[in-house]
This record gives sequence, structure tokens and C-alpha cells, in this order.
Amino acid sequence: MRVLVVYASHYGSTKGIAERIGDALRQQDVDVELRSADDESAPLAEDSFDAYVIGSAVHAGHRLRPAVAFVRENVDVLAPRSAWLFSSGPIGEKYVHGSQPDPAEIGEFRRLLDVRDHAVFAGSFDPTTADLTKAGWLERQIGKRFLPVGDFRDWASIEAS
Repeated sequence: MRVLVVYASHYGSTKGIAERIGDALRQQDVDVELRSADDESAPLAEDSFDAYVIGSAVHAGHRLRPAVAFVRENVDVLAPRSAWLFSSGPIGEKYVHGSQPDPAEIGEFRRLLDVRDHAVFAGSFDPTTADLTKAGWLERQIGKRFLPVGDFRDWASIEAS
């Protein structure tokens, strides 16, 4: 079986989740390719993969634009195959243990694709290691001062999914 794990990550937390999912699949003898949703170097070809795992950070109730664009632009290739979706985003003890609503785009993706499941995982934020290259000045200041710092990802839950 050949699986493509695609992710859209803003600060690096979602990329880490995608990597861990890829590792867990490889341990089950699955051939895995990991790719950023921003990567346009290798367009999807029909029958290249047997299944897809598509993850995205969630900001303000929405998946990141590259993840949304990946699905919409490749729907003809994705639709005939099984897809598993994951979202990451809640950080801080106040939020990670409560139920999380689906991001706005999940309903659309369920109509377009053969979605087997959608999981929401807690994220992480460390201002000293976060990839802030895509963030503007104001966003960097807010992130450094106001976002809860810590790694709230539940690796056991992620690997079990």
C-alpha cells in the first residue's frame, strides 16, 4: 500500500504530527510519502497512491489555505481513494481537553472525498523554535506574547489514529 501524507503547518506543530503519522504507517509496512501542501513540485497523478492522509493546522475555525487548495485542486485524483483527515490547533490547558468543532471546510471535504475519519489533535507552540517565516510582524508579536507555550500533542493518541 502506498499512502501520501500531506500537511499544512504554520509553526511546525502539524508537520511534526504528519511525520509521526508517517512513521507509524511505515512501522506497519506501508510505503509513505510525506509532502507539504505548499509543495507544487510533484503534481498528483492518478493511481500514484492508494490512500491519503491530509492534515492542517486550524486558525480561527479554518484549515490553512494550502491544505484547502490541495484538496480542491486535486479532488479528481483524491475522490476515488480513501482519505483520512486530521486537524491540529488547540493549545493551552484550557482548550486541549475539551471537544473541538470541525473546521469549516470539513463538511465540504466529506462531500467531495471518501473521508474515513477526521481527528482533531492538540498542537504545540514554542516561540524559540516555531517557524515564524510565514508570519508577519504583528503575528510574530502576538505569538511570542500571547499564545500558550507548550507541547500539548498526545503522541499516543496520534499514533493510534
